[in-house]
Amino acid sequence: MLGGGITGLAAAHRASELGADVLLLEASDRLGGVIATERRDGWVLELGPDSFVTDKPQAAELSRRLGLGDALIPTNDRFRRTLIVHDGRLEALPEAFQLLAPARLLPFLRTPILSVAGKLAALRDLVAPRGGPAPGEDESLASFVRRRLGREVLDRIAQPMVGGIYTADPERLSLAATMPRFIELERRHRSLILGLMRGAQETPSGTSGARFGLFVTLRDGLESLVDALARSLPAGSIRTGAKVVAVRRAAGRWQVDVDGGGTETVDAVIVGLPAPRAAGVLRGESTALADELAAIPYASSAIVLLGWRRADVPRPLDAFGLVVPEVERRRIIAASFSSVKYDGRAPGDHVLVRVFLGGAMHPEAVAAGDAEMLATARAELRDLLGITAEPVLQRVGRWPESMPQYHVGHQSRVARIRGLEADLPGLALAGNAYDGVGLSDCVRSAEAAVAAVLSDPAAKRSPAAAPAGGAPRARATATA
Repeated sequence: MLGGGITGLAAAHRASELGADVLLLEASDRLGGVIATERRDGWVLELGPDSFVTDKPQAAELSRRLGLGDALIPTNDRFRRTLIVHDGRLEALPEAFQLLAPARLLPFLRTPILSVAGKLAALRDLVAPRGGPAPGEDESLASFVRRRLGREVLDRIAQPMVGGIYTADPERLSLAATMPRFIELERRHRSLILGLMRGAQETPSGTSGARFGLFVTLRDGLESLVDALARSLPAGSIRTGAKVVAVRRAAGRWQVDVDGGGTETVDAVIVGLPAPRAAGVLRGESTALADELAAIPYASSAIVLLGWRRADVPRPLDAFGLVVPEVERRRIIAASFSSVKYDGRAPGDHVLVRVFLGGAMHPEAVAAGDAEMLATARAELRDLLGITAEPVLQRVGRWPESMPQYHVGHQSRVARIRGLEADLPGLALAGNAYDGVGLSDCVRSAEAAVAAVLSDPAAKRSPAAAPAGGAPRARATATA
């Protein structure tokens, strides 16, 4: 396995479950990739992702297989809502608004986030015909939202909501690769609003924004999953500080060249590296594949964690967080109220806030030093939440080139990558660069890659692939 992030670790664990000898090679001196948890004095500080979804069950199922089922905790029932910055004020996202469109009309019509003209433009969705690109062609998320609901819904709601998930520019983001549900709503119901309303009648929920009830985390932080995966692997099967420089096929097997560490000869290789790094190690074997991988763009981001005494926060934190539209011209993307979202993130008389900076639309923010990032985050929260007190805790997590950008045409590129990959028996690509950016997507990708290289007949490479048993014994290596 190439890479010691969640993808490489999950692949190594699955291959070991299926009876294969495994070797995991990680270039850095730590495992986990962007998962990084610090625990201190009652604080649980997530410097990277802080949760995963359960409607894609792979991460939760993996946690249970590792004995962490009792450590899974859901979001708090209270305050399951999102705030949006509007003209410098915080307004609640309309109840039952589902990322791009409303599932209930009355809360949508009452929201101060949109003007009367903006609401009327959105209501045209109720009568507008089906439209969009020809079958098989892609459309940007921005184009889709403007076409169905108008520019104001895009600028004031859809862009900040999607930006908080993908740190992306909606003008370039592929709708098909990120939110195909809305394409299906238009196809089946013609109107997004009518389709969502019908769906809400079948599964009623008052939650707005992301479906918060589907999010879970681990009581001691997500790095406990990393630790459990590492403990599950046989002694000697993990090498950190092992930077892979090339992967090449020779005499029906694979040779993995490690910088300063010789060559490993193995039967199969799972590459869990970010796409540009995967391109570098595979270029000597397939220039065409390397070119396709290198063409997947990435964005950088940073997370600033700030903790205060609860008495020093004048405004009630009565939501899971806030998102910031680009039209507000602020210097942060979003903020998550971690101590509201999950229990046990801060000591009882304190609050913890995670502030997000950077992304595809603000790459310059990640180039700033830690002191400047902290000052920016504090200034924005002072303006938005009225917090003037000195924080009792502050920490910065910086993640350069960490988030793949699913631009228009992404699915076609991935199809070409999979075709070229199929010409290289015993090699599989896995990770968040292809079919989903979440932790569950990474686990699913890892397990599908294992099934592919070990020729497991009960599981096939596809977004729906599930783990299965009964693979032949083989030595596999993963790199990330």
